[in-house]
Amino acid sequence: MSGKAHDAETATSRRPPRRRHSSLMPQYLELIRCGAKTVEGRICKGIWEDVVPGDEFVFAPNLGPASAPAAATSPSPASVAPGGGTASPASLQPPAPLLVRATTVRRYDTFEGMLRGEGLAACLPGVGSLEAGVALYRAIPGYAAQEAAGLGVVGVGVELVAARFEPEEEGNGDGEARLGR
Repeated sequence: MSGKAHDAETATSRRPPRRRHSSLMPQYLELIRCGAKTVEGRICKGIWEDVVPGDEFVFAPNLGPASAPAAATSPSPASVAPGGGTASPASLQPPAPLLVRATTVRRYDTFEGMLRGEGLAACLPGVGSLEAGVALYRAIPGYAAQEAAGLGVVGVGVELVAARFEPEEEGNGDGEARLGR
């Protein structure tokens, strides 16, 4: 398998941009929010199979049990208390959803190829080595098997549109949302 990128210039790139919804571990939400994480990497299937530049993603926190390896749990910007100490997990509120726009979309055969092509720091800020980054992705349930099955991975460049994204609690029911920075 090659580690080279394949730009996502297919028939789907001619369609209008779509808004999609996905979950993300809270530490990665915060790294996108503060501008440190600029590429989201996923298995190339489902909503990630036909992403095009201009698509928007509402990322909400994945509040399930933390099964990420220790290397993925370094203090995020949200967990650092004033004065530089680490905040107590019990005192943390789940991060607010955020809205991003896809700026680039590149497909790769493997996570290693994506991390080399997009840059480790852009995908996984704070992770010390390519090997550790590959291990983080493969530790996500199902990702190693799906990568081995040849589905490939996608590296989506993201720019922050709204640091806080909350659906209208009241309104006309048309699905409009409030954006806040």
